This record gives sequence, structure tokens and C-alpha cells, in this order.
Amino acid sequence: MDQPYRTRAVVVPLDPTPAQAQLLRSYCGASRFAYNWAIARVKENLETRSLERTSGINEADRTKSLNWSPFTLTPLWNAEKDEVAPWHRDVTMHAFRCGVTNASVALKNFSQSKSGARQGRPAGFPTFKNRHSKQSVTFTETRTQAGWFAEDSRHVRLILPRYATDPRIARRREQLQWLHTTESLRRLKKKVAGGEWTVQAVTISYNGGRWQASFSVRQLVIAVPADTRLLGPLVGVDLGVKHLATLSVPVAGVSDMNGHVANPRHLDAELERLAKLNRQLARCDKGSKNCSKILKRHQLLCGRVTRTRDLYLHRLTTTLSGSFETVVLEDLNVAGMVKKKTNNTTKGLSRSILDAGFYELRRQLTYKAEDRGHRVVVIDRFYPSSKRCSHCGETRAKLALGDRVFECSTCGVSLERDVNAARNIHREGLRL
Repeated sequence: MDQPYRTRAVVVPLDPTPAQAQLLRSYCGASRFAYNWAIARVKENLETRSLERTSGINEADRTKSLNWSPFTLTPLWNAEKDEVAPWHRDVTMHAFRCGVTNASVALKNFSQSKSGARQGRPAGFPTFKNRHSKQSVTFTETRTQAGWFAEDSRHVRLILPRYATDPRIARRREQLQWLHTTESLRRLKKKVAGGEWTVQAVTISYNGGRWQASFSVRQLVIAVPADTRLLGPLVGVDLGVKHLATLSVPVAGVSDMNGHVANPRHLDAELERLAKLNRQLARCDKGSKNCSKILKRHQLLCGRVTRTRDLYLHRLTTTLSGSFETVVLEDLNVAGMVKKKTNNTTKGLSRSILDAGFYELRRQLTYKAEDRGHRVVVIDRFYPSSKRCSHCGETRAKLALGDRVFECSTCGVSLERDVNAARNIHREGLRL
């Protein structure tokens, strides 16, 4: 019987030298160039066929349809790269291969979305990227697994161009080959060397004002024995803005006695500094050195807010997924919640809802529970968890968002709104 596997991402921050950062930017630019080339070739083929169709040319005499797979686009790129990119030898071939592959994936998503085979929001035809797009490049060399890491477990190998015409690359080849990391790679290196994990791809991207490397690893799933499962059987979680989460079962060190988990409001704490940077960006000359410095500070600030939020959510989800066999959540329509309403009670909550990170919390809970052999149950979004009495089951017709206390007219019970909702979610999870 085949062993079950899963694919996970291990992200480590990088600390490249100025020369390495310049080389990484050129790699990302080469990937973007190949991406735009592939999209342009496909658009040209589609427009030519459409023009021939309207002109009444027979199908046999029309231009052949271009296959959108990377196995077709990559040979076309190799045949034309000397003409369209004479500088290609100064960049590794993996950068161009990454751009062509990304274009093929985008075209595939568009085709499947148009035919109805792809779920989610409709995907339009891919557009061209510019220099303001996200900078990223993916390396897929898997011949030497342990070769990605240095002996000190503090450096990641950077694939350099094989035949570079730039003398600076040839002269500083040994200095450019290893990218320093701010975190140790000892555990990842040990797992890869032992054969437990397999590195499928390494993506280097510029995110939040700094470079980072994301290792896509294939892991062997080991089932957790039933006798090693921990504490309680089930917990209901009600997500909100005043409190990030309200648990039906209080957890020491995570929530208070009522089950409330505090909402740190990471973005609100930096709004004043963010507004100041936005004013400075609006007043500076575009393209100047001062504008670049302020933009870098703005990126670092946004990146710090994101990383702080993720770290807080990781601590919460790790505790919940490890302490309960089943975690029950609501299927919240976050996209509908962040839309501005005419009602004054809901206007202005969009930023706070997005700052809470409801989807990220659910995503982390899902994969962490699966890793431990536990599960996450999601109840229907139309279940009246806030309007139903957790004591007698009576449902109120209306409950304004400003009403923070639930008072039942049937049994007379009075509970805090979030506590009542968490208990209802708990009960619905038991029923399901």
C-alpha cells in the first residue's frame, strides 16, 4: 500500500548581500520577461486564428492552435531566446523556465474557469506583468537534495548561470553562490538528508520589504495513534472583532475564564506610523532616492504587521489543534462582511475584519488538525448562532450588531453575545 504524502512550505528569511540582491532582481525580471513573452505568443496566436475565422478561411488552412502546456511553450522559448533575449546567458535558465511555467498555469486556470471545471472566482485571461509586480523566481532542480544547504545550515544555494558573459559573475562566483539565512536550517537539512522530506521546489521572493526562500517539501504522513490524542473532544469557536475568538471551553493561557481570546489589532497599532509614511510617499518625487527609501520603510512596516499577525495566529491554532480532537467553526462570508453597508453600525468594520485574519486562522487550523489526526468541522454560514438561545433553543427574529448581550424572552437567560454563539456552535458541532 502506498504511503500517504503531503506537500508543505517551509519559509525562511534571507539576508543577501547587495550583489546577491541585484542578481535576484535580475532573475525575477527574467522570469517576468519570459512570462510576458509566453502570454504575448498565445495572444498573437488567438488573434491570428480569430482573424482567419472571420475572413472565412477553412479550418485546414488556418494557423495551428498553440498548445498552452509548458512542454510546448518551453521549446519555443529556447528557439527564440537568442533573438528576443540576447542577454539570457547572464541569467540562469531556471528563471526563464519559471516564467514560462507560470504563464502556462495562468492560462490553464483561465481555460478551466471558462469551462466551469475550476471552482472559486472566475479567472480572466492573464495580463502582462510590470516591474511593480511581485518579484519571485522558482528553482525546480531536484537532482541533489542535500546540495541546497551549506555545511553550517545557515546558507541556501543560489543557482548561478552556467555560461555567464558578465565578468563580475565569473569573478565573484563563490561569493554569490550561498545566500545567508537569518534562521537555522538544521531541522530541514536533517529531514531532507534522512529521506523523510523531499525538496520539490525552492521559491525566492521579495515580500514585506525583505527576501525569503520558500521550500516546497513532500512529507510522509504518519498516522497519530488514538491513545496519544490530547485533552477535550470538541470545542466551538466563534470568531469576531471585539474578541478574536470566543471558545466554548476555556483554555488556560489562551483565553480568559469566559473563553475570550484577545484581538491584538496589529494593524491598528501601526496606523499612525503608516499614515505618516503614506503622506511622505505622496509628497516625494516619484523615482527619486528618497522615494525609494520611504517605500522600503513602508514595505518593512507592512511586512512586520503581517508577520506579527501570523505568529499570533500560529500560537493560537497550534494550541487549539493539539488540545481538542474536533474544532468547530462557522463558514463566514468574509468577502461579504468587508463590503461597506449603509447601516452605521457596520460601516468602518472592513479594516478590522481583514486585520483579524479569519481565513488564515481557519487555514492554519485545518492543516494542523490533519497533521495530528484531528478534524475541523465547519457549520453552515446561515446557522443562527448569535440569534439562538443556547439554553432553550429559542431563535430571535432580529439581533442588532450593537447588542452585545443576548437576552432570551422565553427562558429569561442573559448571556454575552459571543459566549452564547460559541455554545451554539459547540452544540451544532456535536449534532453534525
